[in-house]
Amino acid sequence: MPVLVSAVVLLGALGLLNLALTFGIVRRLNAESARAAQPAGLHGLADAASIGATAGPFSVTAADGSTVTRDTLATPALVAFFAPGCPPCAELLPEFTGRLREDGPPAGDVLAVVTPGAGQQEYVDALAEVATVVTGDQAQDVVDALGVGGFPVVARLDDDGTLHVLHRDLREMARPVPA
Repeated sequence: MPVLVSAVVLLGALGLLNLALTFGIVRRLNAESARAAQPAGLHGLADAASIGATAGPFSVTAADGSTVTRDTLATPALVAFFAPGCPPCAELLPEFTGRLREDGPPAGDVLAVVTPGAGQQEYVDALAEVATVVTGDQAQDVVDALGVGGFPVVARLDDDGTLHVLHRDLREMARPVPA
């Protein structure tokens, strides 16, 4: 009888271990498929709703005191969205500013939007020489007008207000948007 009880306990323990391992594998597969299903924006974080969307009107004051509206932006305009505290944003920032210094459009043709957060001033300082920077509460107005829901995003805003999210290759920043 003790051998039979031991065998049942051992089989029960093996069954529970098998169940736990199966549950872990299913969870990991679900997480991987959710990550793979993200839109193909820069670093995979662009909001799908913003791709091809038409920007709403906005009027904000930039960090340098100038007024920026959708209509005053040069077209096509390069628009970049950063959020302090976002690891992909921190990774993208030096690459983005370096590319703009090398062969990007003039600073007046680039709008950098930095959402409020700890470390915000570091982003403003890094972006100020290569872009018109909008930050603080003003940044949220631009985020809402362009329908961006994930960070970082680098996009072109064409003359009719359509947002074209650029992909991982930042060399696209220097290219015109196809008609």
